[in-house]
Amino acid sequence: MFEPVRTVRVLGGLVFVQGASILLFWKVLAKIVAVGAGRYANFSGKMAKAFFSQDRALAQLLQTGSSFLTPLFILGLLISLLGILMIAFPKQTAQILSALRILIR
Repeated sequence: MFEPVRTVRVLGGLVFVQGASILLFWKVLAKIVAVGAGRYANFSGKMAKAFFSQDRALAQLLQTGSSFLTPLFILGLLISLLGILMIAFPKQTAQILSALRILIR
């Protein structure tokens, strides 16, 4: 009923979509961090950060978000690449998944 090659292609497509969604989230987070960095780079932003606790908390949150940019990008690329490889080489992937007892023939 289920052919291993077709199953691996579907799984590869799902893995690729997951990696692409991580890359989309990375792009959105990068834009948010860039806008936030611009907000606190000028004089009024520095004054707001100095006098208001909400602005200090937001600046700290933006700094934390910027530290996640590189690992998130690398993770998205690796997962997308894995999905592409699963689609490109379905027979070999089916053999690997069958050997690991993930895909049962």
